[in-house]
Amino acid sequence: MTSGWIAAIALAVVMVFAMPYYCVLTYRAKSKSTLIYKMFLSTLFVAGALISLVSASVRKPYDYLLVAGFLLCWIGDYILGRSERMTVFLIGSAAFTAGHAFFITSFSLAASALIPHYHWFNGVELGFFAAIYALEFLLMFWRRPPFHKLYFAMFTYYAVVLLMAAKAFGLAIRLYGNAPGLLMFPIGALLFVLSDYLLGMMRFKILRRTVTTKSTCTISYFAAQMLMVFASFTLFRL
Repeated sequence: MTSGWIAAIALAVVMVFAMPYYCVLTYRAKSKSTLIYKMFLSTLFVAGALISLVSASVRKPYDYLLVAGFLLCWIGDYILGRSERMTVFLIGSAAFTAGHAFFITSFSLAASALIPHYHWFNGVELGFFAAIYALEFLLMFWRRPPFHKLYFAMFTYYAVVLLMAAKAFGLAIRLYGNAPGLLMFPIGALLFVLSDYLLGMMRFKILRRTVTTKSTCTISYFAAQMLMVFASFTLFRL
């Protein structure tokens, strides 16, 4: 077993044991303790991606872009953990949007390099994107979200994160026979979508901040990060 996979397993163990306590912390008001604990977990994901990158025998441009995406998500975590103010929320969301844009580019470049005759805009990915985006769009308007002037910003963000999920799905499904571990990318991406949906619904007071909604939001987000880090171990070795 390589040092990279040992680090990945250690990351999973730490997350499983740390997550219950973090769920308790997130139900309380934001504090220095919750931010430190959150950033500790986020740093583990960045460290896992970096270990995976360093341990790869050959490093490709899309590998670096993927790690950059994790770093931007780390920055987004830090910003969102600082305050509940709307300005801070928008800046943090912008950092995550940039991170997802790096993920999209990484998946697209990887697919172009590894899949013969791959097209960046293809029916499989566009169909996946359109189906889930339409469902999310209907769910949001069914709950009548009070986004007001933020409609464009919010739906742009959701479009970016869903495109990231579609690109992850396209990469994983085409290479599943040779690299089944890549399937963790779309699963993780869909958990990202779930977490962001719940976060937005709670942020705009459409869903109540209950133990269930906050815990589901937290667990799905960190599970998404962990799965995508694990998938990177497979991608970096192709």
